[in-house]
Amino acid sequence: MAMDRHPTYEAMQATLPTEAPHQQLSWLKKRAVISSLAILLACLGALVFVFAAKWPFTRTAMIKRLERASSARVEIGSFSSTYFPPGCVASDVIFHAAPPESKPHRDSTPVISIKKVVIESSYHGLFSSPKRIQRIIADGAHIHVPSGGANLQSRRNGDETSLIIQAFHIQNAVVEVDGNDQGKEPLTFFVREALFRDLASGRVVPFTMSLRNPLPPADLKIQGWIGPWRDERGSVRSTAISGSAQLQHGNLSVFKSLAGSLSAQVNFSGTLARLQVSGETQSPDFQVRESRHRVPLTTKFRGIVDLNSGDVLLPSLRALLGKTRLNAAAEITGFPKRVKLDVEQGEGQVQDLILLFSSAPRPVMTGPIRFQTSIVLPPEKRPFKQRVQLTGAFNIGPARFTSPVTRSHVDQLSERARGEKDKNGAQDEQVLSDLKGRVSLQDGVSHFSSVSFFVPGASAMMHGTYNLMDKRVSFHGKMRMEATVSKATTGAKSFFLKLLDPFFKKKNAGAEVPVSMQGTYGHTHFLPD
Repeated sequence: MAMDRHPTYEAMQATLPTEAPHQQLSWLKKRAVISSLAILLACLGALVFVFAAKWPFTRTAMIKRLERASSARVEIGSFSSTYFPPGCVASDVIFHAAPPESKPHRDSTPVISIKKVVIESSYHGLFSSPKRIQRIIADGAHIHVPSGGANLQSRRNGDETSLIIQAFHIQNAVVEVDGNDQGKEPLTFFVREALFRDLASGRVVPFTMSLRNPLPPADLKIQGWIGPWRDERGSVRSTAISGSAQLQHGNLSVFKSLAGSLSAQVNFSGTLARLQVSGETQSPDFQVRESRHRVPLTTKFRGIVDLNSGDVLLPSLRALLGKTRLNAAAEITGFPKRVKLDVEQGEGQVQDLILLFSSAPRPVMTGPIRFQTSIVLPPEKRPFKQRVQLTGAFNIGPARFTSPVTRSHVDQLSERARGEKDKNGAQDEQVLSDLKGRVSLQDGVSHFSSVSFFVPGASAMMHGTYNLMDKRVSFHGKMRMEATVSKATTGAKSFFLKLLDPFFKKKNAGAEVPVSMQGTYGHTHFLPD
């Protein structure tokens, strides 16, 4: 019987192609990846569902947070959430002073309005503890501070300390502060940019700010620390603040009575309601507008600024006006503002003070001066010379007259007082020494009392007025001379006056005669009265 030649099952299996081992492993990996992705997607889906329910960057969530932070009613125009990075963009954000639960009123003036707010965070920051916002950018803010201030308050919340804003950037902002006078334009500050870092409840926050100061117009840069943002009562005005400020390119011509440039360096500390300040100012070309004379002015000061009323109290003010030093105290108070300067001690050159009030090309006299004075500038709509009020005492000497005419009259007076007939200017120029007196200035007229002066050969006691408006001088008094009346005159008049010498002669002296000084500023002369 022939052998069966059909192949066996095993032989047939051996002839079939088989999968390579690496192909089997690749298939297993694919299945594992697909399974992992499915699990991950399921987890992400669940996470998204949960996170969406608590997504912080929604219109409703943002309004609630802003209202809780300000106790104001907040409106948002357009709003959109962003997810990479997580955050949102809001436009036309408006804060009304009315409480959040109140109904909107068409006539209500917004306290704060912001054109655009951009908030950017990170997913790591949202899940960290405390939560972190990378940056908030507020562009085009307009802040209106009504008369008396806008005392916004923050309501406490359990998780308010769990958020840190790493950078809060304000740019292109306008701050308007109303005064107490109706119809008066508000003070307007243009804030180019302001940056607050690591802003959080209960923290002291560093900040920098660059803005345009309105009064006087100047570039102002501020750096310092602010916070904690409120005290236990939640009042923004009680927020602590400290730092320094640099004022540059100030323009004093905004004040009707003044002109010149101004720069300053100021250190401050206190609260948003009241600041302790100290610093110094420089004005190399300071001038009273009507006099048109430029005199360098520097000051060093220490005092208090009331940010609610705008009042400034400077109990310590040291100034250098030209070559004249002042130790004084100053006040800027009331509505509208009243300026008061009390000079406890002044010492320097009389020409520095004369040039402040005189438009003449040169001062009527030069020489050292010591004085005390009180100056008040009331808030009246009159020229500076008519508004300014002054009382004080002075001591000038030795002083020289700058006008040849006045100097000639004084020289002649001295010659005759000593009994020396006119020498036609042959002798050296005389000096006026120990000029003392008291003065009060009101309505543009200076009233002088107890004015005494001395020239070689004569001394006088006088009183009179000087009108700052028409520059008229009018003084009257008595003069005591070394010579007799007859020796103080010339010609035939001298012969006849010898008969009167006994009536005018004083014991151990020459004559005492009534005299007057008349004329205009720079052109005065002495006359027998």
